[in-house]
Amino acid sequence: MPSLVDWNNCCGCGACANKCPKNAIRMLPNHEGFLHPVIDSSICVECGACEKICPGFSPAKSGNNNPKAFIVQHKDDDIRFQSTSGGAFTAIAEEVIRRGGVVFGAVMTEELTVRHECVDSIAGLARFRNSKYVQSEIGDCFIEANRRLVSGQWVCFSGTPCQINGLYKYLEKDYDNLIAVDVVCKSVPTPHVFKKYVEYKKTKEGDVTDVVFRDKKRGFLYCTMAHYLSHENRLLRNDCYRRGSESDEWLRLFLSGKISRRSCTTCPFQGSDRVSDFTLGDIWETNIPGWDDNKGTTLVHVWTEKGIKFLNSLKGEVKIEEYSQGIYKGINRKCGIELFKDRKQLFIDAHNLSDQEFFAKYASYSFVVKVKQKSRFLIWKCGLHNMVRHIKHILIH
Repeated sequence: MPSLVDWNNCCGCGACANKCPKNAIRMLPNHEGFLHPVIDSSICVECGACEKICPGFSPAKSGNNNPKAFIVQHKDDDIRFQSTSGGAFTAIAEEVIRRGGVVFGAVMTEELTVRHECVDSIAGLARFRNSKYVQSEIGDCFIEANRRLVSGQWVCFSGTPCQINGLYKYLEKDYDNLIAVDVVCKSVPTPHVFKKYVEYKKTKEGDVTDVVFRDKKRGFLYCTMAHYLSHENRLLRNDCYRRGSESDEWLRLFLSGKISRRSCTTCPFQGSDRVSDFTLGDIWETNIPGWDDNKGTTLVHVWTEKGIKFLNSLKGEVKIEEYSQGIYKGINRKCGIELFKDRKQLFIDAHNLSDQEFFAKYASYSFVVKVKQKSRFLIWKCGLHNMVRHIKHILIH
């Protein structure tokens, strides 16, 4: 079965597989572990629906070129603690549920894989909180979202910019009852190497069942990768592992871009031509009294009039303020991911080396890394982390 398109340009959203009238396309992992479309030539009728729908061939265009930016914090501190930033997505999703709708988003399964699921209760939204730095499998969520929208039900669909673009390509129209939410996205790393990471950590920590990529036990300004032996331990903040982006093997590989999807290096979805209603991202410092409390704030870009009206309906649940300095902040940037020069060998090693050998070669816990980890922890322990980040922010901006 030949691949549908050159997978170098495929974002893996699965719109083509969802749209195929003969179900001739399956999303299967390539040798790097990323899902991409594969055609069953014995079923395919060469109708061209897959090429028409693929955002890699022709992204959906919005015409939304006059966004507004807001800073948002959920009024429930527990929700804000569990969220990556300020809990804005939970507030949006809660309102959709209150309107009798459903919410689609990425969850971490019990097997520690990431996939999109649909929930219809406010309690179920907890599984969507906190970023998942692994590419999510969409499955048939586009089909289910379309069915709900056609029936008149409210739908909130969240994902990376390419996934939301794929959703609109699949739908072929906008809906008044659709709230689309994307995120400021650096890139998506491979599920295959994340599986190796999980197995590597289990040999050291035991049966890890909960992984949090942006845990706030040390505050929003010092988010850390944290592992828990159970969900109950997570609620009690009783972690069995905790490291920051300077020392955790997975975060270092992800942030370096070494294990990112190839299409992320030429991503056409990161800029200001968004088809979503909302783009959510971090804002580390607002410099507005009463906001920078180290618990997290979301910078929300609103692209549509529908989004503005919807955001105004959330004022009972969130603290919100327009933020003129935030227009395009973090989203209208050139992609900073470049292909790792030894990428081919890295993925060969990902299949052939043991977990311990692989991470020793590509993300070793070296003396320099240990010094960085101890230094950052000491700065946090002495209460100097806010000051150091503020100085870094001034130097960068």
